Amino acid sequence: MCSKMRTPVVLGTFILFSLCTCQKREVSYNGQKVIRCFDSRPTEVGSHVLTDASIDIWAIHANGSVDIRVIDDLERVTRELASLFSSCVTIIDSVEEFISQYERSQRKAVNSSYAWFDSYHDYSEILFWYQELSDMSELVSYEVIGESLEGRIMPAIRITSGSREGKQKIFFQCQIHAREWISGAVCMFIVDHLVSNYGISDKVTEILDQVEILVVPFVNPDGYQYSWTTDRLWRKNKRVNQGSSCLGVDLNRNYNDHWNQGGSSSNPCSETYHGTSAFSEPETQHTANFFMDPHSTPIIGAIDWHSYSQLILRPYGWTSGDAPDESILKELGDQMSDVIYKVHGKRYSSQKSIGLYPTTGSADDWFYGEEATAANKGYRAASYTVELRDTGQYGFLLPANQIIPNGEEIVEAVLHFSEFCINNPLRSR
Repeated sequence: MCSKMRTPVVLGTFILFSLCTCQKREVSYNGQKVIRCFDSRPTEVGSHVLTDASIDIWAIHANGSVDIRVIDDLERVTRELASLFSSCVTIIDSVEEFISQYERSQRKAVNSSYAWFDSYHDYSEILFWYQELSDMSELVSYEVIGESLEGRIMPAIRITSGSREGKQKIFFQCQIHAREWISGAVCMFIVDHLVSNYGISDKVTEILDQVEILVVPFVNPDGYQYSWTTDRLWRKNKRVNQGSSCLGVDLNRNYNDHWNQGGSSSNPCSETYHGTSAFSEPETQHTANFFMDPHSTPIIGAIDWHSYSQLILRPYGWTSGDAPDESILKELGDQMSDVIYKVHGKRYSSQKSIGLYPTTGSADDWFYGEEATAANKGYRAASYTVELRDTGQYGFLLPANQIIPNGEEIVEAVLHFSEFCINNPLRSR
């Protein structure tokens, strides 16, 4: 499939162009499988499975089952998993064929439709989309918060009506893990809905009149583009790790909140490698600096968008103890789950992050934690990680025809989240 210029399409109230970039990966997944294991023992899973370089954890579900891509050394891995789980079943027998089918469906979606949300888009297309949107709408301002390791622009979007001065903020960041394409797509869907419905929807209008929405479209632009050109299942950034042939740092283990205190790996070949220090990576530095910038605060709510598993995760990931605002955070998470369910009948489980497995150095714990709160003008952000569709049928390879329905259910949750945070802002203690 060759590159082609797409004709104009109407997206909400805006006419945008799309320059389609062909997906052409270089990595083969021959011999790899995805298995689902049941009845895990979380402590042992966290200390062993999550740090094994031959294993790629795709998802841990609310019922305790774990989806695991076995990259190599199948016999050893199978033997060790048998000691950690009561049973395992194969859910994808050939990762290579599964991804090949996905690539064919993506090409078909691009060739058969001119609607923006009918297909996924690469880094340059998405960057252009946000730039054009800011040019076309006085609600939207565009700025650059820094550059990635490989020199790609990291933009941020501000959405509000009138002056932003004195307004509380709501913060969204997207695409921290490269392979989770639905994250960036849903973020665009949210932005488009807010901008297109201002002055039409009373709810949207009231929200944008009261707060400013901050969006970081790419936390991991290098990894995201690499997932288009080379390795569809790439997760980390593109850090060259000294003394190792393995690339990348897991940016969602690199924030300065209980960094390297469990739930991450010191092995650069691991998918959860936490880096050499907290905020060792420019991508996490830039997002944190933007979050704490006086022009960005106070932030009353923050969501880090991921996939997959259909989960609404609240602090903490580093301890089983309750956050100071546990009752409010649980109430809001449960309400968001109910709102989502009413749209298309998809159930998202609302729970503490550590209910799945320990994580440290994560973005959502940092949003809620002491360093970010100290810069937040007396407020503490109601913070969540939301894992989008699905629950494992497609995993990271969610078909493009699910972008719109996933966006529709999440938009309703975002509107509820925004209203709740406006009416119930958390004060620092």
